[in-house]
Amino acid sequence: MEPGGRRRRRGCGRDAGGFHRSPRPDTLIVGRVADAISLDPARITDNESVEVCEQIYDTLLEYHPGSDTIEPGLATDWRVSEDGRVWTFDIRRGVTFHDGTPLSAHAVVFSFERQRDDGHPHHHDDFAYWRNSYRNVESVRATDDYTVEITIDRRYAPFEATLAMFPVGIVSPAAVAEHEGDFATRPVGTGPFSFASWEGDRIVLERNEDYWGRAPEIERLIFQTIPDGRQRLVALESGAIDLAYSIPPEELQFVELHPQLRLHRRSANNVAYMAMNTQRPPFDDVRVRRAVNHAVNKEPIVELMYQGLATAADGPLPPGQWGHSPVTARYPYDPTRARELLADAAADGAFEAGGRYGLYVPSTPRPYLPDPAGVARVIRANLADVGIDTELVMQPFADHRRDVQAGRHDFGLFGWVGDNGDPDNFLHVLFDRENTIPGLARNIAFFRDREVSELLVRGQRAQERERREAIYGRVQELIALRAPWLPIAHSQVVVAARQDVAGVLLSPTSHVHFDRVRRVAP
Repeated sequence: MEPGGRRRRRGCGRDAGGFHRSPRPDTLIVGRVADAISLDPARITDNESVEVCEQIYDTLLEYHPGSDTIEPGLATDWRVSEDGRVWTFDIRRGVTFHDGTPLSAHAVVFSFERQRDDGHPHHHDDFAYWRNSYRNVESVRATDDYTVEITIDRRYAPFEATLAMFPVGIVSPAAVAEHEGDFATRPVGTGPFSFASWEGDRIVLERNEDYWGRAPEIERLIFQTIPDGRQRLVALESGAIDLAYSIPPEELQFVELHPQLRLHRRSANNVAYMAMNTQRPPFDDVRVRRAVNHAVNKEPIVELMYQGLATAADGPLPPGQWGHSPVTARYPYDPTRARELLADAAADGAFEAGGRYGLYVPSTPRPYLPDPAGVARVIRANLADVGIDTELVMQPFADHRRDVQAGRHDFGLFGWVGDNGDPDNFLHVLFDRENTIPGLARNIAFFRDREVSELLVRGQRAQERERREAIYGRVQELIALRAPWLPIAHSQVVVAARQDVAGVLLSPTSHVHFDRVRRVAP
């Protein structure tokens, strides 16, 4: 064993480009733009970490493959009290963690309590997700060896959906206790794949032969970081990798015409946006924010940077997300109107021509931003045309996320992938005033609107979908009027694979269900 539990594996050759070749046909190598940051589900928010953790951990409830329909996971059945506060789960029997220890109600309680309880011996302050999505959990207790009772502070309509999300992946209590300092690099769950090694920018998982559910078709799953898009394509074409994310949009036609490659795509539940820091002048003035919305032409962004594989966004919710509502407050591309709004703001001293504003941009492509630098250049040119000067601050994704969550930006180019199929996961996460804690903010516009936040709480408490849709329609209208964002696009997610890779099914969160992938004769 090497330090950190990363075991060296042998038997993988390299091609001329330095990439590992698949050592045998039961191995699948996935090329992606960035490495994971952590493999502790309590700590992660980045797409790359989430994807690996989804292979290692199971949750009480799961989404049906390819959809956001809830079905049993580690809980075989569940029920809720009449007041909506007490949820009772029957835990699946006969399941073991990858370290051989048994799953029980007590292990489930441990997983929840280490995140929920600040006084838990294995709690850490960077369990940030719980400060937002799960802060309404009051208690988690085992009523017997295979029954868990979770009490929440009030009726909360999205609760069922949140229990299928990655942060509540059930971890092995024994492994956490044994590897407290480095559990994030020595993860142990009950999922279809178990952790083998993490060496440099390469994560190796192996099939869980004792998996309680449908056993994966492949024996070994490797995630290989290849930051450069064209190098990923070269590796895919040569057979050094079997599946690739984030192929440059301009190369998609090449893949489509290639006899040995296949494209797999779906409309994802996502949004790309540029947040304005509403706590900083001049973006504390709604006229300036509306001017920014009028100044940017989204059509060339969609056509060139997304190669048409997206739709221009008018708000945060994708059109396919239930609760999406067309708004009357719209901002067509109109630089003349943008200049008029800026002139009005300048006359009142709310905007000063000649200022320069930081436009923070991730240098790492994301599922919702395949070409962040290209999008930023178009926005910068459009803003300059109406008299707003910007300086591009481009950083790797982890640094970018740190800075915009801390509120260091004037403009922040970012995006979101819906986690659970509920509009609350977009609207509450991205616009509630409680989600503006510097350093932990999901609401990176730092938009603190009392009316919006009160409506979002009402939306969580309402049970009937029709009532919730009416509430969220009003929320979307208010967000459009206040204009804390420039909504940019809702993108399709595209992955490329070798022709002998079958069963590629994409989830709404843009991840592949690797337990269903298999090799076939080319």
